[in-house]
Amino acid sequence: MNGLSNNLKSLGLLGAGVAVGLLAKELYPRAVDVIIPSPRETQLPYLSPSEQAQLPYPPDALPGARDIPSPYGSLRVYEWGPTHGRRVLMVHGISTPSIALAAIAHALVRCSCRVLLFDLPGRGYSSTQSPTVHSQSSEFFIATIFFVLASSSLSWTGPNSFSILGYSLGGGIAVNFASCFPSLISSVILLAPSGLIRPYHFGWQSRLLYSSRLLPDWAVEQFVYWKLSSSSGQDQRQSGTVIEDELPLVEQCGDGSARGPKFDIPMALEWQVQRHKGFVKSNISSLRHAPISGQHHQWIRMTHALSNRDTKANQQATTSYASQGATMLIMCGENDPVIIAKELETDSRDLLGGSENLLFVITPGAGHDFPVTHSKEVVETITKFWEHQSHQIQARS
Repeated sequence: MNGLSNNLKSLGLLGAGVAVGLLAKELYPRAVDVIIPSPRETQLPYLSPSEQAQLPYPPDALPGARDIPSPYGSLRVYEWGPTHGRRVLMVHGISTPSIALAAIAHALVRCSCRVLLFDLPGRGYSSTQSPTVHSQSSEFFIATIFFVLASSSLSWTGPNSFSILGYSLGGGIAVNFASCFPSLISSVILLAPSGLIRPYHFGWQSRLLYSSRLLPDWAVEQFVYWKLSSSSGQDQRQSGTVIEDELPLVEQCGDGSARGPKFDIPMALEWQVQRHKGFVKSNISSLRHAPISGQHHQWIRMTHALSNRDTKANQQATTSYASQGATMLIMCGENDPVIIAKELETDSRDLLGGSENLLFVITPGAGHDFPVTHSKEVVETITKFWEHQSHQIQARS
């Protein structure tokens, strides 16, 4: 009954907001800003260095920071590690910026990797083009990745240039990127990836807000802003929501990875809601247009593209473009309420055509936030996967 009462209360608030908003919209029409700036432009200039250091996501949270221009506005990029190490491009999820993958990135660098991370448009310190001008679709994110790659002083293009690691929404983006540009990819690592979420997991409220288009965009934005603003603190977080389940349960993070020496992931969400004018808009646009579900054709396309690449490589017998063996690692949390591990394992194996192309690992006792809460286990699995991949290459050569 409490759930029904809360839903009815939410509908009532939403209906009242729509009514008031319709009147306000008629009286005070608003122009659309093509580029929505990030807190780098709207907040940091007004803070002292000591005040910046107190932010839940300070501008120096990760090494190798740079801000690059793009058609979508300024993008925040981080790159560090040995210049000749294995290169890994890392794509975060729908709500938490690059710091969500900080523990994994640092551990990979200690394993002699070169890592490249960036805040997706509308998150963290990345600006965004207004979703009313350009929706946050797969094409939008693929273009963003190329802007990021091109900004490096090192070459991130060419045969088997880098591994791509994607978490949650970042996993769906990684699949779409690999399906279009397989020659660049040495391996695909997906952590609780979106893309194959079964439709029955989307409730009526999600369908009303993100799929039906019955409500005007500004009304949906106000409701989502209110919902995120009112759910301050982990105790009020509801399971099964894509945005909130990326947040780590801090008491599970014995290694301190949720709250590092320079950042606080749970508080970073609230900071984005309050300080990044493009955050709520970007999340709504991503839930509507990004590779969240129904991406079976892209997974099949990626499998065929990687398989055809390896077949041609074997025929050419070149060492720089050799068959990579098993090219995909998927990891999920056993108790993930967003990406159901058993469902994803069944669906991904069906689409990928057997176990020789895929290593699937379920992390015991973990939720959707396992890249933060179980970062050590994640890195250990990744390095073992790469070792297995190398052994396969040697056996075929």
